[in-house]
Amino acid sequence: MQLDPEGNETAVLDELLPDIRGLHVLEIGCGDGRLTRRYAARAGPVLAIDPDPAAIATFRDTIPSTLRRHVDMRTGTIATLGPPRRAFDVVLFAWSL
Repeated sequence: MQLDPEGNETAVLDELLPDIRGLHVLEIGCGDGRLTRRYAARAGPVLAIDPDPAAIATFRDTIPSTLRRHVDMRTGTIATLGPPRRAFDVVLFAWSL
């Protein structure tokens, strides 16, 4: 299954966040990282969370090495992980674009 073959989701993301260099991003519902891969190289630190351990495991196994150092992937929800330790400049809810 090819997601967003026309690039609409990526275009909207680029329109809403044309310059995210250095911005701290919280992505809620990252799943296997399909959206994260589209913006993370341009962002600052990313905290990507999802309640599905299998999705996070897939994400960890497939994330490009260039993104590993600044994408922190965690299994859980905002409720189970507790309040973040830092502030975020951008919060994304996957599948909401």
